[in-house]
Amino acid sequence: MTDWSVIIEQTATASSAKPGVILSGRNVSLMHLAMHDALNSISQRYDSYGVHRSSPDANPRAAVMAAGHGVAVRLYPDQASSLDKLYSKMLLTIPDEPGRNEGLALGDEVAAKLVALRADDHFDYATATGEPFVSGSGPYGSGPGAWVPAPDSPHQNANFSRASLVTPLALTSPSQFRNLLPGPLKLSSGKYLRELEEVRTLGGKNSTVRTSEQTTIAMLWADASMFRVFNEIARNLISARNDDLWESNRTLALLNVAIADSYVAVFEAKYHYLFWRPTMALLWADGNELTTSESWLPLRPTPPFPEYPSGHSAACGSAQIILESAFGRSTPFAATSARLPGYSRNFSSFDEASRECVEGRMLSGAHFRFANEDALHLGQHISRYVIRNILAAR
Repeated sequence: MTDWSVIIEQTATASSAKPGVILSGRNVSLMHLAMHDALNSISQRYDSYGVHRSSPDANPRAAVMAAGHGVAVRLYPDQASSLDKLYSKMLLTIPDEPGRNEGLALGDEVAAKLVALRADDHFDYATATGEPFVSGSGPYGSGPGAWVPAPDSPHQNANFSRASLVTPLALTSPSQFRNLLPGPLKLSSGKYLRELEEVRTLGGKNSTVRTSEQTTIAMLWADASMFRVFNEIARNLISARNDDLWESNRTLALLNVAIADSYVAVFEAKYHYLFWRPTMALLWADGNELTTSESWLPLRPTPPFPEYPSGHSAACGSAQIILESAFGRSTPFAATSARLPGYSRNFSSFDEASRECVEGRMLSGAHFRFANEDALHLGQHISRYVIRNILAAR
């Protein structure tokens, strides 16, 4: 089962669709939800997500394999050939015995139904690029505090500007919990000026005060995909505990749904608040000479969308609550980053990792500390909602 978790990540990377972090996470979620509903059709231990049927004689491993393949091949049709080859090899590990064919049929049927169920969820809107973003008096905001693309951004288009149209996987709407966010700090506040100075001194590309360990922390939590980071952590913990198919798949389903919905909520909020990145706050005069630095650039390139709240920090908060629920609050684990090949960082708890994630996003120069702290709280709240409202134990 965890094999398909890796396969769909690799497939998303190889696909010509290049769907981006939000859509890729949604697709991983659909795969694990299909596996979950297929297993529930054999023995209903939890509430099903979207497909309700009974097939008690089906082989569970066959059903899981077929569900994984069925979702992946439907969402990434350009990768069908390689997916079919992997699937054929996997099938050789299942004996030709009663229940095998029933399991294969069940898994593929559930996969087809779940993909169809989410066909009109507008996730393609979330990843639209190159479209103009219109707000208020022009294509972008204007004046101190308003977001505009930074010169060092990968491009000058507004990414994910239609996320508010996306149908979440568990939340009732993208803005359901926006009221939990206090909003960006006032530019005239002492706290804002202190946090701007913090990111200026510690988050700059040429910072002379950031330590080598702080740079490592920044790079670790700048991984392009929090889905990759936390799915790897979950798979390792599942393997170490030897969880069964039902339990392990439910954990991965909840994890991915919570992170996916946290990103939808974050991007809806980003385009509601339209707050500028530290890069623009430091490059542009905002009426306070202390906050102007014409040569400052962040450690990592400025993302091409508004700053508040932080997507990575919300994902860390979401993952924290799901993983604590599954494995306990004081579970030690290791995390890796694609930006640090061969490096692994140890943590004594999920809370410790979340707090470091908040620090890391500031140290990268991408965010003010308050945007990370508020997002962490939002992600934690979303996960608690997800746990209460889907895939409950029977």
